[in-house]
Parts: sequence; structure tokens; C-alpha cells
Amino acid sequence: MSSDSRRELRLRIDSLAAGGDGVGRADGRVVFVPLGAPGDVVRVELVQERKSFARGRILSIETAGARRAPPCRFFERCGGCSWLHVPEAVQSAARREILIDALQRIGRWNDLPEVELLPSPLALGYRARARVAYARGQVGFRERGSHRVVPIDRCAVLDEPTQKQLEAVAAKVPAGSGEIAIRGFESSVDGLRVGDAAFFQANRSLWQFWVELVAECCGTGDLLLELFAGVGFYTRRLQSNFERIIAVEQARSARDLRVNTSAEVFESSVERFLTNYAFVPAPDVVLLNPPRVGCARGVLARVASHTPRRLVYVSCEPATLARDLLELSGSYRMRRLIAIDALPQTHHVEAIAVLESD
Repeated sequence: MSSDSRRELRLRIDSLAAGGDGVGRADGRVVFVPLGAPGDVVRVELVQERKSFARGRILSIETAGARRAPPCRFFERCGGCSWLHVPEAVQSAARREILIDALQRIGRWNDLPEVELLPSPLALGYRARARVAYARGQVGFRERGSHRVVPIDRCAVLDEPTQKQLEAVAAKVPAGSGEIAIRGFESSVDGLRVGDAAFFQANRSLWQFWVELVAECCGTGDLLLELFAGVGFYTRRLQSNFERIIAVEQARSARDLRVNTSAEVFESSVERFLTNYAFVPAPDVVLLNPPRVGCARGVLARVASHTPRRLVYVSCEPATLARDLLELSGSYRMRRLIAIDALPQTHHVEAIAVLESD
């Protein structure tokens, strides 16, 4: 669409979308509007039009809805945070709705329990790791909707140790351009060894609450099967709940897992493990914590074939959670559903689903 043919329209923002944009409707279509807030009445320029949806850019705000002054001077340009302009309570409500929508629309789960919430103790200054971009002697984050680097000297969501890492990179910018991981902890966290390439939850203020909640969801029993176990973030705590734990992880994190726990560690992909391992007896509980892409096709069906009484799925993407749970084919009922404010000021939604066999 050329700039000469772009249309302008008046629009009310009704909600926040999974990708972070505000959502309104006009001419029978959904219109996605970056930086919109629920209740806003805005004048927008349509920058993309399709048959079923359009995208717009705010030209002016006629009536402000549930918005606030962003607590960061870089927000308008920086693409790191998408919801700094709306209060935390509005963010939490949006995460609940995004989670429910994905499970009902994609997963066809119509009988959902009431969605609980695990709030973040800190809304700012909580993040213990991040990826920063660098180019042309500057360090920061990618510009919203662009690959350009916005120079950032202080990030509102980084905790102090990680902020110091940002400053260290900025003091000696790498040559060329690219991205670099920073984290505000060394090779161990509360006694857990965490290798340089290992994944670890970013929200320092939530670590203990998150682990205890997962332990509560798993309960107790004889045998726990933990898939995508990582460095043992949950495993170490769950050792006191179960007589035996089988933990599956591949690549470098498996080395940390062996050091951090007394679990029976299988260094394998989840798919290969489930194909080759025979459970006698069956696990009481299966805990899954896959990456954002979710599980490979067939994983949940194979897990269910071992008839565990409970499944606990820790998800960092509602859409893939909903897709994966389709494989259970009505053999399990969802008993608890918890939305997690894992990354305040962003549109990311993490969740825990607890399912039990009928």
C-alpha cells in the first residue's frame, strides 16, 4: 500500500492481542494497532490492509483508555517492551484472556477451570538475563519494527547485576554487528550450576515462587518423569516430593542437570526417549517444560499412552500449549490453569496447565 493511498479512520481499541498490539474493529475486520491500549479512541492510518484484518499506526489519541506514561524514556522506539504504556493489572488481565482464547480457539478446551495468576513481585528491575544488540559502536535493543539498534544506557526491566553487564558491553562494544547474551549471575544460581549456553528463567524475583508453584502442582508420588528438564530448575526441588525422578534433557544443559540433581538423567531428545524407553511401573506424574515451539508432534500422545495420573505442562507460548494438548483426545481433564506474569511490560504469556486422567 503506497503512502498516497493509505486510509485514515477513527477506532476504539477493545483489547490487547497475543503479539502485543491493541485490537479494534472496523468495516468487519480486526485492526491491529501497536501501542494501543484498551479503551483508547484513536485516529489511525492503515499501513496494511487484507481481507480479514488490517494494521494501523496511531496518528492521535482522542480519548485515552487504560494507559499511563511509560516508565522508560526509550519506550517509543525500543522494541524490547510492548506494554510499558499500560498498567500491570491491565497486562495481567490481557494475559489471562490471551491464554483462554488460545485454549478455546486452537485447543478446543471449552470446559476450562478458573484461571489463576502468579504475579511478578517486581514489575521493573526484575530481569536477570537478556540479549542486547550492537552495531556501529552502539549497544542497546532492536528498534520497534526494525533491525536498527536503539542505544540504551539503562533498561527499566533489567535488575542491577544485569544492568551492570549492559554497561560493561557498552564500555567495550564488539566489532561489527550482532547480538550478545548478558546475564546478572555467574556460573551458578542458588547452588544450581548454569552453563553459559543453558536456558534459565529470566525473572529473578519469581524464581522461588515459580519453583514452589510447580512443586505444588506436581504433588507427590513414587515416580516423576520430567521432560525438557533443563539444568534442574524444578528437578532439585521435586526430589523431596518423589521417590524417583527420571529427567530428560539433551545437549549442554544435561551436563548441568547431572551435577545439580540426583535424578536419573537421560541425555536424549524427548522424542527418542519416549520411543525407546519402557516404563515399568508407569510414572505417577509427567512434568513438561518445552521451549516456545512446544512439543514435537506425537509427544503428548505417547506421554498419555503411559497413563500417568497427572500431567503438568509449563508453557511459554499459549498457542503451542493449546495445539499440543489436542493430542490428549479427551482422556484428561484440566484441573488447574495458571497464567504467569513472567515478563512484565512485555506481551509474553507463560502458563501452567495441570491435567488429570478421567
